[in-house]
Amino acid sequence: MAFLWWFIIFALFLLSFIGIMMPVIPGVSLIWIGLLLYHFILSPLVGWQFWLTMFLLTGLTVLVDFFASSTFVKRKGGSKLGAWAAIIGILVGPIIFGPLGVIIGPFLLVTGIEMFRGVPWNQAVQIGFASLIGLLGASLVKVVIHLLMILIFFFKIWF
Repeated sequence: MAFLWWFIIFALFLLSFIGIMMPVIPGVSLIWIGLLLYHFILSPLVGWQFWLTMFLLTGLTVLVDFFASSTFVKRKGGSKLGAWAAIIGILVGPIIFGPLGVIIGPFLLVTGIEMFRGVPWNQAVQIGFASLIGLLGASLVKVVIHLLMILIFFFKIWF
C-alpha cells in the first residue's frame, strides 16, 4: 500500500511542474498535497522549521507568479493598467486559447490595453513582449523553487 502512496506523491510532484506553465493546474498546491499525504498517511514530518520553510517558499512562488510580468511591463514603459492586464492575461488566456493562452493571453491583453491608451503600435508590442519575458523569468524561478521544495522534502525524510 505504501508503494501506491509513494506513486501518488511522485505524480503530484511531477504534475506541479506542469502547473508552472498552466495556471489552471495549481502547481505549488500539488506539492503541498504530496507533503500532507506523506505526513498524514506514511510518516509524520516533524519540525516547525520544515513547515515554515515550505510556507515561505510557497509565498515566494505566489509573489513571483503575480508580480514578474507586471514588473517587466512597467519597466518597459507600460501603465499600471497594462501591468494588471498581464496578470489577468495569465489567468484568462488558457481559458480562451488553451495551453498556449498562458503566452498569448498576457501578450494580447497588454498590447491591446496599451494601444487603447494611445501608445504607438510598436511600443505597445514591445510592452506586450515584456510581459512574456516576465512570465518566462517567473517560470524559471518557480521551477527552481519547486525543485527546492521537493529536495528539502526528500532531505527531511532521508536524513
